[in-house]
Amino acid sequence: MDRKTKNRNFTKYRERFLKHLLNTRRFSKNTIISYRHDIIQFFNFLNDLYGMEYINQINRSHIRAFISSLMKYGFDRSSANRKLSTLKSFFSYLVSINCIEKNPVILIKAPKMEHKLPTFLTITEINNMMIVPDTKKFKGLRDKAILEILYSTGMRASECINININDIDFENETILVLGKRKKERIMPFNQNSKSSIRNYLIVRNKKSVKGEQALFINRSGSRLSQRSLIRIVKFYINQVAPGKKASPHTLRHTFATHLLDSGADLRAVQVLLGHVSLGTTQIYTHITRTKLKKIYNQAHPRA
Repeated sequence: MDRKTKNRNFTKYRERFLKHLLNTRRFSKNTIISYRHDIIQFFNFLNDLYGMEYINQINRSHIRAFISSLMKYGFDRSSANRKLSTLKSFFSYLVSINCIEKNPVILIKAPKMEHKLPTFLTITEINNMMIVPDTKKFKGLRDKAILEILYSTGMRASECINININDIDFENETILVLGKRKKERIMPFNQNSKSSIRNYLIVRNKKSVKGEQALFINRSGSRLSQRSLIRIVKFYINQVAPGKKASPHTLRHTFATHLLDSGADLRAVQVLLGHVSLGTTQIYTHITRTKLKKIYNQAHPRA
């Protein structure tokens, strides 16, 4: 069998690659879905434009044409860069299994990113948000606990919905969190969160399905979905900060920003957020620089 015959089946190699990401590199299911979509989109582009049949026919010009088409049809630079990263990983894998000789993506430069500062809430907006839930009802108690946990820990939405009751150490005020690629980390939480969780648990334990270990449950007593969590957080942020981007990630940005504004060490914030790279955390220093500039302009006699 020659290499062209061997490389004909795009789908076969795509699925082998995705299985490798899931089983060996421990990528999340949502990430796998995104990778699959990106690769399918790329091969559809090749087939539509070039009628291409073989993986080893792909070169740098095809990759550049694909990225250019994304920008032309309205994809932002962040999306284009993510898709380029997907292709780079995919072709690296093909090289590693001797399917192709060279990675055609390796020297492709990613589109320059626009440096947008993350949206975050002010301390006043946070305080106002925490009094919105109606804590006389199950939903209000649950929602207040969700908001307190997200703000006091900075965890991701996916991490929040996966918390089980036995992951919480009330004595030491810490939560065991399962992050990206199934990496565990211990997150401290504050007294407000502790009080909110305990108040919520009194009602939660009466409503949960028998044997359900999830901390946050829905009206049916089962684990709350990520979609529902996003909808809940969006609702409360919109009550106190209409016009601002509203999502669980907004509270994650707020957590990091408020810590750094109060003098927290950047590396400590990196660990708390579960970032692999310090560079990912450094985006929040731009926000503190903005605050410093404001203070400078207000305080300096010749500013």
